[in-house]
Amino acid sequence: MTNTSRNTLVLSSLLIMSGMIGFFILRSAKQDLNQKKAANDAISQEAANFSKLVSNRDNLESEHAKYQAMAGSHAKILFNRDSSIITYDYLLKLLKLLGRDIEYDFGMSAKSEGNYNEYVISGQSHYMDLVRFTRQLEYQRPVLTVEDISISSESARSDTVNFSMMFRTHFKEGGLSPEEISYKSVSKPVQAFDLFRARYTEEIQDYDEDPRLVNLDNNTLIAISDKRAFLRDNRGIIRILKEGDKVLWGRLYKIDSREQMAVFKINKYGFEENQTLYMNNEN
Repeated sequence: MTNTSRNTLVLSSLLIMSGMIGFFILRSAKQDLNQKKAANDAISQEAANFSKLVSNRDNLESEHAKYQAMAGSHAKILFNRDSSIITYDYLLKLLKLLGRDIEYDFGMSAKSEGNYNEYVISGQSHYMDLVRFTRQLEYQRPVLTVEDISISSESARSDTVNFSMMFRTHFKEGGLSPEEISYKSVSKPVQAFDLFRARYTEEIQDYDEDPRLVNLDNNTLIAISDKRAFLRDNRGIIRILKEGDKVLWGRLYKIDSREQMAVFKINKYGFEENQTLYMNNEN
């Protein structure tokens, strides 16, 4: 083989190898470029979505607040609007939820203002049905407040009463529509005297009628010693209490040895009040 042929063969081999190497380099570069382009497109899409979220931030925060309120079992929610038709329909839904049928007259009061409408209903029903119905009005999520209620019994049936109730439906722009508000079950047992609880207290401090607790109505303060109060009931049983000890419907709040008295915080009728026992006197 001549030198010329040998050189030609070598150069041809080198050219073929260079071409193959260049092909693989270009192919790898193209694949890398495509991957970076895809990643760039994904980042661009995420940036566009983020910009959209930022532009809708106020709406998203508002929606989040609404649904967070709906999720809370004890959350109170305002209607976004109200009319006599809306409230009347809401009352019908409550009665359906209770499985009760109460007949009543329905009307709007002249006292309605910008942020609430006031309504008056009057009719006749079983007393416990009225208790459950009134309880649902105040314990459900929408803010409906019972302002006044009167009950009379003129029927021969002792469990049936005539009633008249005034309540307010509160609403505000930005609230929820009645269709969006779900109903919650009220698990707390209903009691016959619930209608007469004070309307401004929602949670009543719970003291069971434990016979071991001192009933101040039949006890007398007979001595005070070393921050202790000695009480004697009408059966002659003596109990020794210190500040903070529970009594029926409340607790011992303060012992005043100078004034010879013991002050109790009592929550018997839906609001807290002081009841004071003086030495050898019953108040």
